[in-house]
Amino acid sequence: MNFWPFKNVRKTKDPSLYSGSRSFFINGKFTTVTEETAMTVAAFNRGVMYLATTMAKLPFLVKTFEKEELPDHKLNFLLNRSPNFENSAFMLKTWLMISAVIKGDGYLEIERSTRGKVVALHPILYEDVVMARLDTGELIYRVTTTNGNENFLRAKDVFHLRNFHTTDSLNGNGVVAYANETLGVSQGANKFANSLFANAGMPSGSLNVPGKLSPEASDRIKEGWQAASSGRKTGSVVVLEEGTTFTPITFAPDVLQFIESRKFGIPEIARFLGVPPTKLYSQEQSTYNNVEQDNLSVVTDTVSAWAANLEGEADIKLIGRNMKIHTEIDLFELSRGDMESRSQYYTRMMGIGTMTPNQVRAREGMSPYEDGDRYYIATNNFTPTDKVDDVIDAQINSANRPEENNNETSKEVDDAVVDYLKSAGGYRG
Repeated sequence: MNFWPFKNVRKTKDPSLYSGSRSFFINGKFTTVTEETAMTVAAFNRGVMYLATTMAKLPFLVKTFEKEELPDHKLNFLLNRSPNFENSAFMLKTWLMISAVIKGDGYLEIERSTRGKVVALHPILYEDVVMARLDTGELIYRVTTTNGNENFLRAKDVFHLRNFHTTDSLNGNGVVAYANETLGVSQGANKFANSLFANAGMPSGSLNVPGKLSPEASDRIKEGWQAASSGRKTGSVVVLEEGTTFTPITFAPDVLQFIESRKFGIPEIARFLGVPPTKLYSQEQSTYNNVEQDNLSVVTDTVSAWAANLEGEADIKLIGRNMKIHTEIDLFELSRGDMESRSQYYTRMMGIGTMTPNQVRAREGMSPYEDGDRYYIATNNFTPTDKVDDVIDAQINSANRPEENNNETSKEVDDAVVDYLKSAGGYRG
């Protein structure tokens, strides 16, 4: 029984917005731009994979609103290691991002325990989902399974990642749907270039024979020419029959440069995806300085927006009304710079008592050491924050004492600080 007690049904795969309804005249025939054919465009493929894998590799943390990490929380395991028994967290997040970028929506079914706790996340194919509303106005998802059965899921049990371009705030529109003209041109340029290179950059020509040939003779000469001059034999010497001449149909040099024009599609694709052209391996006008700047701009302009998108959905669907915790994607890995810049950054952060040695070590993937959780202030050396008042008092007393006592007092303070740092493992003198 096909029971469908819902109204206001709208499929997420709306043909009026979908790329499948657009075709382009390429190489003498109409070609449709779809998700599959769009991914054959190298620049688009690279841009999509860059976004997806970049988001997938970032730590998806559970924290209190006081920024304290909760490493033992169950969601940390699901979001960073294994969301189910079949997928790693990296592969599932990569798949989810690819679906959301290309098709507009990515779906995960949220499996819960009898107590309502999240225990697993399972992928749902975009093509299997239809959204609708109950008479009460509640949003539900109808999911068609591989055997043709239908499951009905409440919105709270579906992790729904939408693309930013949406006309109703519920359904995302994929990049392929609204970038198909750019992708169609790039796809056509690739096919045109392939046809040229397949024939050594030369189109077909004509064989001119004096007199009139029978159909059999014409076919024999044509087949003989192709056998002798096509494929791997291109450029070899061909002996023509008496009186036969070959007249090539050549392209002007500016037409052959059409192959070079393929590079102009890269900036357009980069704009649609929100990534710098350097991330699509375009080396035009790239320097060390602007590549480094691109690394920072893609974090602030694009990656941080996708992070906020994922965090918002996770907070609503996976955490719910628990106002004590939230999720946060750690972007530090993408903006930490080279070794020298990181060293200066850590030195400054430790010098003003903002980071502890163990926090620095954790950022660099190293294990903590005993008593490395204390904060320091930069004086002549690093001083524990709880010893700063002693150092200041000693300096004031030193200023009020005769000159002969200054050196002795300073030495006592320095010795006390050095002894403490040695015991804490923070002295390298």
